Amino acid sequence: MNIAIVDDNDMDREAVRAYCQQYISHYYPQDKNTINIETFASGEELVEGYQSSQYDLLVLDIYMTGISGLETAKIIRDMDSDVRIIFLTSSDAHLLEGYRVFATGYFIKPLQEHEEEFAATFNHIFPKLLKNRGGISVRVKGALVDISYSDVMYVDVSDAHNIDIHLNNTVLSSPMSYGEVGEMLLKEVRFLECHHRIIVNMDYIEAMEQEEFVLKNNIHIPISRRKRQDVKVAYMNHIINK
Repeated sequence: MNIAIVDDNDMDREAVRAYCQQYISHYYPQDKNTINIETFASGEELVEGYQSSQYDLLVLDIYMTGISGLETAKIIRDMDSDVRIIFLTSSDAHLLEGYRVFATGYFIKPLQEHEEEFAATFNHIFPKLLKNRGGISVRVKGALVDISYSDVMYVDVSDAHNIDIHLNNTVLSSPMSYGEVGEMLLKEVRFLECHHRIIVNMDYIEAMEQEEFVLKNNIHIPISRRKRQDVKVAYMNHIINK
């Protein structure tokens, strides 16, 4: 898991980092070596070179010199719809604007006076963030390749009867059976068999039409007529519980 903390005040930035580290060490000691925390002194510094899915969580100070935390969040949202955002603020004046960029919550400064709120927010968000880790191992060109769940958009069967695993920017073809790959993916709640021998990662769905899902990059995935109702119910439950 990757966390970015953005604050132009050195003391506040390090205080948030320390609270994050203390929380992780106390509640998730088994995971502390796999959670990376980076800090940035400005929104510009974060935005420069930012890539989608680079971070799982952003903690943004609202009042910064240069571009504000809200402006930073709007820029990031255009590049990354999945990253969770928590704002740092000394005022609740911008709460509504924060929710317009789908903020998960707020930390009120100074943090030492709001430790319970900090813990409550992390207690809510951390299980969901940790759930997104993990993946599958598939055979590709004679070697085992590890693929993160979050990188898989959908899986289908090619004309050559191989399993095609469609990622963000490439397609991996595996001689493994659909049953083998399906068994691994369908254990994870974000994956749904929406059509015969097609499994979709519901996190990539942008629209649900009558007969198909529309994924990011305008990819169209058919929905089985026979199981259409069950598929749509499963997708709506995924949205609600995400």
